[in-house]
Parts: sequence; C-alpha cells; structure tokens
Amino acid sequence: MKRFLLFCGIFVFALAFLTWGAKTYFCSKGDLTVVTIEPGQSGSSVAKMLKAKGVIHSELAFKILLKLTSSARDLKAGRFDLRKNTSSFEVINCIKSGKCTHYEKVTFLEGWRSEEIAEMLSEKGITDPHAFLDIVRRENLEGKLFPSTYLFAENTPARKVVNEMVEQYKKKIGPLFKTYKTDLTEQQVLTVASIVEREAVVHDERPKIAAVYLNRFRIGKRLEADPTVQYALGFNLKENRYWKKGLTYKDLKIKSPYNTYRNAGLPPGPICNPSYESVLGVLNPQPDFDALYFVAESGGRHVFSKTFDEHRRNIKRIRGK
Repeated sequence: MKRFLLFCGIFVFALAFLTWGAKTYFCSKGDLTVVTIEPGQSGSSVAKMLKAKGVIHSELAFKILLKLTSSARDLKAGRFDLRKNTSSFEVINCIKSGKCTHYEKVTFLEGWRSEEIAEMLSEKGITDPHAFLDIVRRENLEGKLFPSTYLFAENTPARKVVNEMVEQYKKKIGPLFKTYKTDLTEQQVLTVASIVEREAVVHDERPKIAAVYLNRFRIGKRLEADPTVQYALGFNLKENRYWKKGLTYKDLKIKSPYNTYRNAGLPPGPICNPSYESVLGVLNPQPDFDALYFVAESGGRHVFSKTFDEHRRNIKRIRGK
C-alpha cells in the first residue's frame, strides 16, 4: 500500500512538472497582479486565493505540489508580484525564494521633515513610523535622509529603510564636500541648506538665498528665516499639515532654539532633508553677492537687497503698502 501511495505521489509530481513545462512553453503569462500572503496562512487558503486571482489554474494541483515539494510554512508572508496563468511549480518557487516580492514605489520630496517621511512610510505599510523616527532622532539624521524615489518591501525593518536613505545621501551628497571647500562643518552646511530648501522656489536662486544666510551668519546677524519658525511650530492642526502658512507676529516669538528670529546663529540642526541643489548652493554660493535681505514676489522669485531701507522699499513696492 505504501509503495502504491509513493508511486501515486511520484506520478502526480511528474504530471505536475510536465504540465508546468507545457504551459511555460505553449502558454503566455497574463497580467501582473499583487497577492498578499498573511503570516500563518494555510496552503489551502493560499491556493484558493491564487485561483481566485487567476494566478493558478488548479487549487488541487497547487496543494499537492506544495505538499510534495515543501509545506505552507515555507511560503513567505508578504506581498508578491505574480502573473496570471502561471504554473503552480513556478509560483511556489517564486514565493519561497522571495524573487517575486512586491516592492512599493515611494517618493520622498525635497524639503520634507522626517515626520512627513515617517507618515508616508506608514501609509504605504513599509515600516513602523515610530521605530523610524526613533532612529532618526537618536542618531541626528535629519538632513541626511536623501529625498528620492525608493523601492521598499512591505514591513521592511526601520533600520534598513534608514540605512538605504542615508547611503543615498552619502552617494549623492558626499562627493560635494570633497569638491567644494568650506569653513563650515557638514552639519552646518546641511542646516543652512535645509533653510534654503524651504525658502527657494526657483532653482537658480538657491545660491543667492544661500549667500544671504551665510552673509548674515558670518557677521553675527540673526537669520530671521520663516522656515525655522514653521519647523518649531510643528504640526498645524487647523491646516492639517506641517509648515504653517501665513506666520503671525505671535508665531515669530515662539520660544524654541530653532526660532532664528529670537536666536542668533544657526538652529541646532537641519529643519528638513534638502536636495542636492540646495546643498550645492551652500557649498558654492553666489560669488560677490553681499545681499542681507530678500522678499518674495509673485511667481516664486525673490528681490534681494543690501540694506534694510532698500529691503523695506522692496516690501512696500511688492505688497503695495
């Protein structure tokens, strides 16, 4: 009896293998679909789900092949990219090996603070936002989470996410510090660059805005940068966002080491994660540019001035006061 059952098992396995080979050769696969396997999900449940999504043709063949080649415990939990009309053999192998793991495409914009990045990571189900922020704050990594587009699998450890973003920072920003000489520390460069990032709208103004803040910093004049106040204010419940718009005089008086209206020098650290262009603007600011003030005009550009009287005239002209 045992020999008979063994023979049947071998026969079914051989049949399934031949079927897989035939389908691979004669049939083209269908559209890509994302499937989710929960931790501890049974083989029967997985087979039923795959059949419902059109990935496999037979639940029975899948379950038999799974039993003969491995077990449900060997199927990794997570999200996977599978094509419809795929053989059970290929599906099992792909899930077990992790080769078809689904990677979520996520873009972190220039000028985002770490909390905004954490929110996006949470929304996408990529990692625990609290664990992510714990690492960033403990290791002072604000400013080094390089803004770019990444591919992350679901439930990626926070440490892995942070490492990948910091590695991109080292790869993209690191060479700039070797190319351009500065009397500032890396942290100071990133701090100024983060302010420039939040101020600049037009790309070619970054070196000029950087020059203004560097000029003020070097003569001991308070930076008086609105973005530092916005950072200190944190999340605005009324606007349901960070970076409050329309700062008031009361806002400018907030007690915070980041408020550059109250405190001279640079804030304790970066207020966001700046772009390559903003860091470059600080390391290579507009030459022979001695402006100390600027005011925004329509279209996102700024008008720069050397003296406060000239600055006041520009404000009056632009705002009609």
